Amino acid sequence: MKKLSLLSAIICLSLSVARGQAEIEKYVKENTAKITAISPDATNYEDLAAFGNAIGNARVVMLGEQDHGDAPAFLAKTRLIKYLHEKKGFNVLAFESDFFALNYGWDELKKQGGSVDSFIKSSIYPLWTACSACSDLFYNYIPASQKQDTPLQLSGIDPQMGLAYPSRVLDSLMRGWQLPVTRDTAYQSAILPLLKSWGMQLKDTALNGRYVRNLERIRRELSQQLPEKDFWLLYIDNLIALNKSGTAKSYYERLGARDSQMAVNLEWLLRNKYPNEKIIVWAHNYHVSKDSYKYKDPAMDGASTMGSIFTGSFTDIETYILGFTSYEGTSKRLYIGNKKVEKPYKVDKPREYSFENWINREYEFAFTDFRAFNAQWPHYRWPFYLSGAVKGNLYHKNYEASWNNIFDGVFFIRKMYPCEEL
Repeated sequence: MKKLSLLSAIICLSLSVARGQAEIEKYVKENTAKITAISPDATNYEDLAAFGNAIGNARVVMLGEQDHGDAPAFLAKTRLIKYLHEKKGFNVLAFESDFFALNYGWDELKKQGGSVDSFIKSSIYPLWTACSACSDLFYNYIPASQKQDTPLQLSGIDPQMGLAYPSRVLDSLMRGWQLPVTRDTAYQSAILPLLKSWGMQLKDTALNGRYVRNLERIRRELSQQLPEKDFWLLYIDNLIALNKSGTAKSYYERLGARDSQMAVNLEWLLRNKYPNEKIIVWAHNYHVSKDSYKYKDPAMDGASTMGSIFTGSFTDIETYILGFTSYEGTSKRLYIGNKKVEKPYKVDKPREYSFENWINREYEFAFTDFRAFNAQWPHYRWPFYLSGAVKGNLYHKNYEASWNNIFDGVFFIRKMYPCEEL
């Protein structure tokens, strides 16, 4: 009897899984909207109506990408940014790039002549600024918008920052505020040099400990002079988070420290710097993904992404997360670190039971809104395959997960191809 009961339970579970999987496949096949173009020059936005309806009243739209060398996704994102700016009132574009430069530096910049072009090249990662697929956004659209009544403002959320210049600015401000740390006998000889040389001390435990203690001291003294939500306090928090990321023992712990701070930085932008604006976020699929625990791969158990943290912590801020995927092709980011990448890689072939195989074969580009499906099936958790380089944050792979809970929607590009360098 026990064996029969167990067998019956297995059969019931199998039937339940099959029914659930059939529902998501049926939904994708019947509710995916064809996108006619990804070219930034395609300014007739009628084909983006399904996307516009899906985001509703969101104050934040996060745009992912499968790889940092995914050229057609960059073209599509540029077109979506133009649509969101011109038709939906999104006036801020926040990159997975230098928090200091793209906030303090952007505010200080006199946006005239070729200054915007030069600023972009020096402040946003060359993964994008050196890619020809991004040239229209960076060197035409953003500079031209600065002459309009509603310019597209640039911002950044990444604690990975260039540190020499901001440390000089901070030094000048701390002296002006007469912080006690600036009168310390070791300030000029030891404390200030550490602020200017982040990263050099990470392998020296004692030196790194002094660096963190100095940052904590500076933050305490700054908090006596500045309101709690001041930019400079957040800047110090970013340095501490960056150090935590650099000293983390595991891959996902390192990413988690960075992503946690990106979520805090985004919240600061929405509540403090741009309280009346809607923000577009440009980042990798991994960073914008949410509900990481729904992956079947146990290696993802340690993941704590910006999308998960932000949507879980700031539930009053309506957010729409758009992932990207492709059926076939190749990709190659221009750089990994400071090293140029020479060889492209071929993307994974989709599994049989995969989202990519459910898209109409006549569609080159398409959009699927998972929110409408989740409204019909609020407790749906059955996994299915989708590509998009979420695990490992590097390469386009086909993974099994509850993707309808990880992304609010997916932008499909049939053929992926790599960036060409400007």
